[in-house]
Amino acid sequence: MSTPLTAESIPTSHTLPAWIRPALIAATVFVACWGGTIVWWRVSARVPATSEWMSLLFGLPMMLLLAGFAGHNWIAQRGAVQADWPPATPARPASAAATPVQAQYLAILATALRAPHGASPEELAAAIVDNKARPDLDRELVDDDGFPVMCARCPDARDDALQEDVTDWLAAHGGADANFSDEQWRALTLANSVVAELAGRAAMEWTVRDDAMPRLQVLPLLPADWSAGQRDAAAAWLRHAAAQAGWRGEIGKAVGDTDPVAGIAASGAVPGVTLVVAAASHVGETTVARWASEQILFTSAQPQGMMPGEGAAGLLLGGAALAGTSDGQAVALLAPLAQAQVEAPADARRRSADRVLAGLVERTLAEAGVDAGNVAMIVADTGHRSRPVYELMEYAATTMRQLDGSEDIVRVGAASGACGVVQFVTALALGADYAGARQAPVLCLANEVPGRRIAALVRPAA
Repeated sequence: MSTPLTAESIPTSHTLPAWIRPALIAATVFVACWGGTIVWWRVSARVPATSEWMSLLFGLPMMLLLAGFAGHNWIAQRGAVQADWPPATPARPASAAATPVQAQYLAILATALRAPHGASPEELAAAIVDNKARPDLDRELVDDDGFPVMCARCPDARDDALQEDVTDWLAAHGGADANFSDEQWRALTLANSVVAELAGRAAMEWTVRDDAMPRLQVLPLLPADWSAGQRDAAAAWLRHAAAQAGWRGEIGKAVGDTDPVAGIAASGAVPGVTLVVAAASHVGETTVARWASEQILFTSAQPQGMMPGEGAAGLLLGGAALAGTSDGQAVALLAPLAQAQVEAPADARRRSADRVLAGLVERTLAEAGVDAGNVAMIVADTGHRSRPVYELMEYAATTMRQLDGSEDIVRVGAASGACGVVQFVTALALGADYAGARQAPVLCLANEVPGRRIAALVRPAA
């Protein structure tokens, strides 16, 4: 005998066809418009014209439906873009968020600059306050149309005697001919001056204190378009320049680098002190011709182009032991540099760089144990181009409202022209000077470096 099958109830579907909802909305809009129109006509007791019939009975509801459709699509697209934006800060466990890792500060023992508008942080800061630190029309460089190029030129970037000394020294010590270009000679001349000043001042300080000189590591940060042989030759000479300036302690082998984040981070693990020097020069006919051909040179027709610049900036850094001392030998304290990658801006991601910068700064301040409201200044490598300027100013206006945009935000690139990583190291040197003068933390940013953002906090040593 067969077993009877038990009837299984099929659940009723409550899903309506996709066209029902838009149809109901359209019908509601038409009924509301028609009802309101008829009531209005009856109350006013007048006969409408044909054009009024058409506009109120058909034109008005169609306009409302189109406006609602466009608004719905805009809200949906904006929600999709926000969902696709990178998070402001990486996800961390609740315990890590409650107790962030405190930054291990480095001691900034001394700073030095060779900038177009100042041979020291104090001199450059004074020129910025007086609104005198800005590029000008150059008397030697012209564009393809024969017009002078906007340029930031250092007055002491050429030294023929130094070129002879470097060439002879490299030849005497087995160094191959580096074949430096005119712009590279200018950068090396400025770097040599910074290294000599910092090494000389440090040697005098240790001599006066009658302490044994620690090991000195020279770290040149040079442009990426220099060849490996040119970077090695420049690093060897700068190591020799430190010894010539009076440093009698051990000097480690200098190796040229291009990344300030990796280089400065490594200095914290090196015993002794590290002399970081960044140098670059784009003041020359070669760069002007190349930038003009690539359509990235600043001209009246290309206002978002770059202005050639040059300079050198140096920091004498000590490790954790020196950072923890209170005998006044540190000028300021530097928190570890943090960086974040930034994708090329597109229409759907036009604000992604702004959010990356905000998240990077939030993480930097949290690790340094500093509240955003206590930051006294922002010093950035930002130049004149509208996109980086807008990114910087919008962040400051929305997050650090205690800052005055004209007095508390300094854009180094607007004074030095385009000279790569030199702009950011200059910002660090200026940040140390400002932190000491204001006795408050200073935030240093880099948003001119293609593809990434860099942040660091400088605070007074006291």
